[in-house]
Amino acid sequence: VNIPLMININDVIEAVNDADFDIDYKGIFTISKALWTTFGIYKATQIWKKSESSLARPAVRLLGFNALLVVLVTTYKLTRREIAPLFVLQCLGHYSCFLVFAALTGFGSHPSIKKGKKGDRRISLTIWTLHLLYAVVLVLGFIWAECAEGNVYPISFVMSDSLFLVSYIMLLYVKKRGFDINDLKDDDNDADSKEDLELFDAQVAAFFSQQRILVCWHLIELIVGYYVLNSEIFQEAITCDENNDAWVFNFRAGKLFLLMHTFGIKQSLGVASNVFFKTVKKLEKKRRKKAKKKKE
Repeated sequence: VNIPLMININDVIEAVNDADFDIDYKGIFTISKALWTTFGIYKATQIWKKSESSLARPAVRLLGFNALLVVLVTTYKLTRREIAPLFVLQCLGHYSCFLVFAALTGFGSHPSIKKGKKGDRRISLTIWTLHLLYAVVLVLGFIWAECAEGNVYPISFVMSDSLFLVSYIMLLYVKKRGFDINDLKDDDNDADSKEDLELFDAQVAAFFSQQRILVCWHLIELIVGYYVLNSEIFQEAITCDENNDAWVFNFRAGKLFLLMHTFGIKQSLGVASNVFFKTVKKLEKKRRKKAKKKKE
């Protein structure tokens, strides 16, 4: 008996179509990407769970929070795409970025932080002010997230993106006020402290590197959304549905606008994995190479 070893994928698809199964290939691809992203986050949390660092618990919690947001973004893309849930996901994505820096300045490996010296009161005030502002914007933005004729792009997104830009400036202030230190004090001038500072600097550098990209992205998003879509030139590209709670995309360019938002959210959720996982792995690899050269 001859058993074919190769299966023609086209025959499989044709057979499924003949059986009247409705396959959403885009949906399958979206779910597959979400599963892969969630698996990567899971790997990162397992590494941090084994760590004795004071940053371990905040990192695990934040990575878990991001995994939940990945699931919510995927669910949003597979269901009716209303405006209010999109705003909430965007705002939480911004807040996730802020939490990464808050974790670094509160529990990071900087020698001063490990000794309990977390900067002056102005730094603490800045961090808590941003917590409060994100809570206010999240609540008010959700209430005001409606589409209206002549105002297709709700003020909610303007509030969220503006707060993200303001928080970036405020976090730069925090960095320069207390944690932008290139040299060590005499009592911190040992090998362990130098390695701690090297890790902290690498994580902060990775954070602000991604933040600069996101600032540019959300600035463009803000300009296109508020000024372009609300103008008379592009007023037909995206309109409101009958309930004024969702967008109707009349042209393909309108769908690209939605993609701009969901992509921005995904990039925000990638900051934590970059800072807490990829940066740490890169630094460990660099140290192993350096140690190997010394032995040679």
